[in-house]
Amino acid sequence: MIRAKNGMVFLMVVAFFLMILAGTGGVVNAASKYPKKNIKWIVMWRAGGGADTATRIFIKQFEKFIGKKAIVNNITGGAATVGYLAAKTAKPDGYTLVTIQGDLPKFEIMKLAPIAIDDFDILPSFAYQSPVIAVRADAPWKTVEDFVADAQKRPEKIAVGITDIGGIYHQPLVLWEEMAGFRIKPVFHKSSPAQTASLLGGHVDANITWVRPNISYVKEGKIRFLAYMSIRRHPDYPDVPTLREKGWDVHYEHPYGVGGPKGLPEEVKKIISEATMKVWDVPEFEKDLAKVGLSVFRLDGPAYTRHIKNMQKNSARAIKIINERKK
Repeated sequence: MIRAKNGMVFLMVVAFFLMILAGTGGVVNAASKYPKKNIKWIVMWRAGGGADTATRIFIKQFEKFIGKKAIVNNITGGAATVGYLAAKTAKPDGYTLVTIQGDLPKFEIMKLAPIAIDDFDILPSFAYQSPVIAVRADAPWKTVEDFVADAQKRPEKIAVGITDIGGIYHQPLVLWEEMAGFRIKPVFHKSSPAQTASLLGGHVDANITWVRPNISYVKEGKIRFLAYMSIRRHPDYPDVPTLREKGWDVHYEHPYGVGGPKGLPEEVKKIISEATMKVWDVPEFEKDLAKVGLSVFRLDGPAYTRHIKNMQKNSARAIKIINERKK
């Protein structure tokens, strides 16, 4: 009888622990098998564009660490609205991810659509690019200080090419104007290549633009860079100073990172984050980014969330200045 009772106690103890594992550990075990199938990856801009290119360079390496294919879906329309809404409303199971980039803050600020930063689980970043101040090789300004001094003497006389009003080139320019105490004449263009053509044709005096559309012209000696709008110098142009080191704390890192609809399982977020951060240290990844004017952006999920929210704060300030100038 004693033996039977002891055996019964043993079985009861085993059953108890099995119940605990089924109730808690089972979730972790199921999640740890993630991913069981290919991942749908939403990019809200056209194939071949900046976001698409950055994402595909990243995914090429990400797949090696995550163990499944990540298939890009270019869901365009409404200035990124359609793509973000598709990602926001997807099932939060880790099988629909999205490229979270620097345009996400605009929706709340400009009240463009029911899309907010907090609608997403923001995971680590993987790349960024910052605007550069480009001029023709024969421009009279040899340094960025020369440019500012001239702009201060001739308010709204220097024509500077940008793209859309309140956009990713216009915002840092406005913040720089406010801090340095000058005003230029903004000239709007449909695209970065259109800006470059306008600069080469003498229709504008300078551009706030990306590095990528100007690389070949810099090599040919037709265009040169006065300053880079980042926290650090561009690795391919180490002689070009940043505005920050010249005394104007204006920097704009337009980022690309990983995200998903709010509510991703913690273990899934951990797996995706660890795979993303492993990509950072792949030499081929850094080289491929450099070919298109991008740099590796090493921020974990919480840090990347803070970066996006800080961008929203600066964007709101820039747009307020722009609107006040219209009055």
